[in-house]
Amino acid sequence: MPAPTLPMRIKDFYERVSVEREAALEDLPKLYAPEVRFVNPVVDETGLVTFEAYWKKALRQYKRFVFKDLEVVGDDALFTLTYTMEVRFAVGPVFVNAMSTDCHGRDGKVVFCRDYFDPLGTLVSPFPVASWLYKKVFGLLVA
Repeated sequence: MPAPTLPMRIKDFYERVSVEREAALEDLPKLYAPEVRFVNPVVDETGLVTFEAYWKKALRQYKRFVFKDLEVVGDDALFTLTYTMEVRFAVGPVFVNAMSTDCHGRDGKVVFCRDYFDPLGTLVSPFPVASWLYKKVFGLLVA
């Protein structure tokens, strides 16, 4: 049986985080290079130590931190994950975030990953009137 591909190993990691939370972080050094660069709409950082710190902070911050509907396409050199992330603080609503993550791999590890998501859309997602208004305004401006 062939070894799992890097995209499938990353998918398994996300699924594991949803269930095991911080215990899953033990796999980070097996999956991400020491010099990994990670980018999203609010972060542009480099290094596995910093990457792990961001994961730990998120897991401390969110009482609910779940990835759903994970799909992956691509190969070890370049692949994309799409998923829905649900987060909730200790109190308050669940925030639903439709996301994708592009990953570049080398030598069996991710060296670059970029998360794509809509921070403002996520912020208003639990509030139907605000969400409708947000979509309406941006629909007029962008679409």
